[in-house]
Amino acid sequence: MERIRQENTVKEIVEKFPITRRIFETYGIMCGGNILPDKPLSFFAKMHNVSPAKLIDDLQKLIDRGVDSDGDMAITRPQTEHVYEIFVKTAIIIVLSTGCLYGASLLAYMAFQNSLTSVSWILTETHGDTQVYGWVGLFIMGISYFALPKFWNSMLYSTPLAYKSFFLMVAGIFLSFVFKTTSYYSGFFFLKIPVLIGCAFQAASIAIFIYVICRTYFSSEKQKFEIYEGFLLSSYLWFIFQAITFVALYFHFSVVGNTDIPEAFKNPIRHIQIVGFACMVIIGIFTKTLPIFLGIQEPDRKINTYVLYILNISIALKTISGFYREYTNNLHGFFTVIFCLAGILETLGVFLFIYNLNLFDNRKAVKNPTALPTGFRKYIRAALIWLFVSESALLTFTIYEAVSGDTISHALFGAYRHAIFVGFISMMILGCASKMIPLSKGVKLCSPKLLNATFIFINIGCVFRVVAQPIATHLYPQFYPFMGMSGFFEYAAMFFFGINAWQTMKLDIEEESSEQIKIATASTNVYQLIKQYPQTLDVLVGFGFKQLKNPILRNTLARTISLGQAVQINPINLEDLLKELNAAIKTGIGVKVA
Repeated sequence: MERIRQENTVKEIVEKFPITRRIFETYGIMCGGNILPDKPLSFFAKMHNVSPAKLIDDLQKLIDRGVDSDGDMAITRPQTEHVYEIFVKTAIIIVLSTGCLYGASLLAYMAFQNSLTSVSWILTETHGDTQVYGWVGLFIMGISYFALPKFWNSMLYSTPLAYKSFFLMVAGIFLSFVFKTTSYYSGFFFLKIPVLIGCAFQAASIAIFIYVICRTYFSSEKQKFEIYEGFLLSSYLWFIFQAITFVALYFHFSVVGNTDIPEAFKNPIRHIQIVGFACMVIIGIFTKTLPIFLGIQEPDRKINTYVLYILNISIALKTISGFYREYTNNLHGFFTVIFCLAGILETLGVFLFIYNLNLFDNRKAVKNPTALPTGFRKYIRAALIWLFVSESALLTFTIYEAVSGDTISHALFGAYRHAIFVGFISMMILGCASKMIPLSKGVKLCSPKLLNATFIFINIGCVFRVVAQPIATHLYPQFYPFMGMSGFFEYAAMFFFGINAWQTMKLDIEEESSEQIKIATASTNVYQLIKQYPQTLDVLVGFGFKQLKNPILRNTLARTISLGQAVQINPINLEDLLKELNAAIKTGIGVKVA
């Protein structure tokens, strides 16, 4: 049998062994096109971040087996398909260690001491950093690497760069977590250098991440800019802005000999992390996916555009005014007015976003019985309720401070921040993971029971924390035990989630038995349709479902959606699609495709 070599061109390989086309399409080298590239195999392997040896091995195995168009062959997924898993798994490890467990222990100690100030600020600061960068940051980076190329019908620009962003972020988190605390308590200047290096690593990681995402977007030749992309771009820019700011601040205050960044910087930067980065990226992703997942009406584009501008303006105003208000210690001046206006704008933007989702208005629900299973609907609704509660509290606090000239207590502000970070952000992440991870694998979630247990425990913990903390501090100290227990309820929720997600990522695709399809309807599974009638693939591609050219997407995402759900992803006339598909079906039952 003739052996494949690196100097062989894609064209000559495909012309001599047509079956190899499926390998090249799997790696995105041909993207299903009819033009055969006349360049060496090694060139395309390098361009698509594929090991030449691995590519040749896959090609040779297929040729040696002599599999024809009637056969099935499991083709190894390129790394671009599972690069997100290392981000998600590491995010789970961090949230179960330096994140949630560490935070729960600190909270329990505060409850035991009946004082929120019994724990040094540096310990809570490092806990917050690992939650922002390790839990939320890594998870969102991983999901972005997986989902955005699918949204844009493209391949991830560079897997090696994606991995570099991962290792830089993890190294930055480790250095910051360890040496922030040790440098604070020891006072040694040389221990501040690793903190600065860690911050620089985090900024470099985010810069690489944004570069890869942008190059992926531009390589997709996408024609129309969608509003959800505006939210994503804004969130990524806020993310890199706060990271660079931290580098500058730690450099400056290390040089002048301070052991602490002044309070005037802390709250504005944390606000950028929570609202500018985490909330904005969640709004963007769910603006795109919720109508598909839940069968609800598409959000109004004009309203979403207003939300995008309002939130970005409010974040900028609140960051600037919050800094100068703290810096000048003046709660009656010009910047307090701007701060109040920013709070009102933020609340307006959030309320418009919630209203525009149409999730609570059954009259605007899409009457589509083929919508994806709605088991995670409760996560989304609960998260939006927590968002509404937290923003209502923030608006009340902001107006009170502007009118009275006093600042609210740390207990109240901490309860608000917990409500938005755990109640909204973490709840949305859990809901997103319950759909995205199974979709990425083409399987069902490992355990619906664990998903329900996660939901119950995280809401109990969040209620205990948000309610008990201000009551225990200002009214009844007897509520401190409830506050102390809240962190362990939330840890249990994250533990259940971690097991569920990890086990789901280990699952392999199982072939499901299915009845013979005689006619295509809205409820017909896309994967089974193509498998039983391969000629329908050309019809689907002709209607704009170009993602189905990729065998990996056909073998994963297509397994989980029906034709009715597919037309929500790519809005087209369902009746026209069904008419063409049924005409193709009448040409006869074809052979199976991989």
